[in-house]
Amino acid sequence: MALRQCRGVLWRNLREVPLIPDRRVDGAWAWAVAGATFVLMFLAYGNVYSFGVFFPVLAEAFNADRGDTAFVFSVVGGLYSTMGIISGPAADRFGTRPVCLFAMLAMGAGLIYASYAEALWQVYLGFGLGLAFGMGFSFAPANADLQRWFTKRRGLASGFASTGVGVSILVLPPLVALLIDWYDWRLAMRTTGVMALGMGTLAALMMGDPGRTSAPLPSDNIEAGRLDHRFELRAALTSRGFVMCFLSSVFCCVGFFIPFVHIVPYAIDRGLGEGTGVYLLAAIGAASLIGRLLLTAASDRLGRRNSFAAMYFVMGASFLLWYMDGQSEGDFALLTIFAALYGLGSGGYVAMIAPILAEYFGTEKIGSVLGCFMPSVALGGFFGPWLAGHAFDLWGSYDLPILVSAACGLVAVVLVMAMPARPYSGDAFQRRI
Repeated sequence: MALRQCRGVLWRNLREVPLIPDRRVDGAWAWAVAGATFVLMFLAYGNVYSFGVFFPVLAEAFNADRGDTAFVFSVVGGLYSTMGIISGPAADRFGTRPVCLFAMLAMGAGLIYASYAEALWQVYLGFGLGLAFGMGFSFAPANADLQRWFTKRRGLASGFASTGVGVSILVLPPLVALLIDWYDWRLAMRTTGVMALGMGTLAALMMGDPGRTSAPLPSDNIEAGRLDHRFELRAALTSRGFVMCFLSSVFCCVGFFIPFVHIVPYAIDRGLGEGTGVYLLAAIGAASLIGRLLLTAASDRLGRRNSFAAMYFVMGASFLLWYMDGQSEGDFALLTIFAALYGLGSGGYVAMIAPILAEYFGTEKIGSVLGCFMPSVALGGFFGPWLAGHAFDLWGSYDLPILVSAACGLVAVVLVMAMPARPYSGDAFQRRI
């Protein structure tokens, strides 16, 4: 009995918010939660996007072709997004903190295990599954939780937290490249694993749901005195707004991950060197900071749907620039413009996902809604980098996957503009119990 009581107290302390001194929505601690989300996104996406630096050395170490090597990333991209179906509702039920803590432990352990791999399948298991669990159990829960902490500056807060992704691209790939040059890829992967365990655990412990101390807004799908009503998740997921937003993301993600996996080997193939490839990754990260912070803040006034469409368009157009470089002798300036535009659009896209869903469907079950949205990333995340690698193995060129990515980006613009022009009303998905 005593053991059960101790276990219950430990679970309550882990799930609830005794570490949070200020539980007010829009209060000072809300920005601390935004900072913790920043760290979680920094670690999750930074490790994933560092794979482009690991790509050549892994292919050489395990004597693998580009398709097989790119499949490591496909494991991450294909699985992490589908895990949102589990992690989002789990965070709604059990709390954000334990779910994010599990994510960081899985990520750190997976990277450390992969650093000792003797065969490529062990990298699939450690890097692939470790980062899939790490991203899958941190992105939806952390970003959904952040929406609950803000009502006035939700776009700005989401943009700030999402800049963790952009900063990570500036920091982690160059750090990994240096460690590989100075030591080897195993130490580089081990180092990032230790960072995930240390920094990630501290950030996860800072997460927690806000107190219900302020009157909720109608847009949050909760109204005072409406305790006899329940949010109908199925109705939200089958609405035109969700379906069109989901499909637009599916098309966007066909090409979304290709630059992060293949830009370094592409630069090497073009005779520009690995350093140029790392530079292009850093340029994507730097530009994404603008997309994540300034453009998402501007969406508070310009509207989420229109801003989402603009970011899709910029991503699609950027792939045309990449294709143009492939038809030339290798234009460094053109590749830099491509990286800047792609970073701008992709950064804004990632940062806008949670705010647009919160605006259209409220925050009562935002974890579940966001979790069910994340599988839209799965098809592109799984097949995009892998098929791009196989396309190169077959034809010695990335032209076809680049053109397909451009076309899919433009289709995504049409689909997102098919969403309702105005968000749903506060009681649109409420049903009387």
